[in-house]
Parts: sequence; C-alpha cells; structure tokens
Amino acid sequence: MTQIRKIIWPVFAAVPLFFSLGCDIFATRDTEPPGTPGTQWVVPDLSDKVFINLINGLKDLTGENYEKSLGDAFVFIPLPADVDKLGSCPFEGWVKTVEAEVTRAILAEASAVEVSFVRQIIRNESDFVDYRVTYELTITYKRGGSETFKGVAQFDMQRLGNGWHLIRWTDQEGIEGFATWGYLRGETRGCPG
Repeated sequence: MTQIRKIIWPVFAAVPLFFSLGCDIFATRDTEPPGTPGTQWVVPDLSDKVFINLINGLKDLTGENYEKSLGDAFVFIPLPADVDKLGSCPFEGWVKTVEAEVTRAILAEASAVEVSFVRQIIRNESDFVDYRVTYELTITYKRGGSETFKGVAQFDMQRLGNGWHLIRWTDQEGIEGFATWGYLRGETRGCPG
C-alpha cells in the first residue's frame, strides 16, 4: 500500500500545479486573421457564392480559392481597347491555366489586395447565370505604392458537378481614368514564349 501512495501522491499533487500554470488544454483556438493563407472555401451551391471565393482567394494573397472558382473551360476575353494598347499577343489562348498563372504573378507583387464586385443578374437559368459586374481591384505593392483597376465585365457562371464556377470573363467597358483588370492581366503576362 505504501508503494501505491508513493506513485499516486505525486500525480495528485501535479494536477493543481498543471492547471495553475494557465495551461488550458480545452480552450478553442483563435480563428485565423484575414489575409492568412488557407482562407476557408465556401461551397458554391449558389452562383453568388462564387464571388465570395474569388474575393477571398485574392485577399489572402494565395489565389487558391480564386483558381478553384474557375471552371475547367474558363476563358478571359479582353476589352478591345486593351488589345489595341497591348496587342493581341498577351491575350492569346487565355484559359484557366493562364488565368491562374497570371493571378499568382500579380499576387506575388502584392502586400494587400482589396476587391469588390457590384453585380446584376442579366440571365438566370437552372445551370447558367450571367452577371453584369462592375469591379474594382486595388493592389498595395510590396515595393510601395498602390494602384486601382476598374471596369465592367460580363461573368458567365455554370453549375457543374461540384457547384457553380466562373467559365467566362468578358471585359466590356473601361472606367474613365482607370486601367481595367484585363489591362493588368495583359501587361503582367506579356507575350508568351
């Protein structure tokens, strides 16, 4: 019996000491602050939720949720005025892989990103929704300074097996005094090859 007391006594003595040190093993952890990698993915069971993932994927500077929001058949169609300024070469063959690569390159230069999409549904069918979107993208650069891009685009969404996805972004109008997001894309990509 004495042997058992020698073993049990230190265990009972250690328990109050353990809790008095402020160690709370049952506490929930703090949520990740905005802008940290790994922003939660919102299941796009409604077409509007695609915008949440696009925004989060840009603001967290990883581009992951942005890329996941694009359908495999995604295409970007630039504003004709941007093609006139930059030539057609930067915009040729603009598919999902190009969009993801260029987005990652843009985000690599950024210390912060703010983005907004003001949208209006222009077509609503069971598996397709088209939006007229006025967008604004502000990039704060690691090197210092910031730049804002604005424009109006048509976003075509399609319901696929795993939810809604953006399948086509067509820049339609510029905003006086601002370059479009499409111009930024073309300038960032340059001529491939």
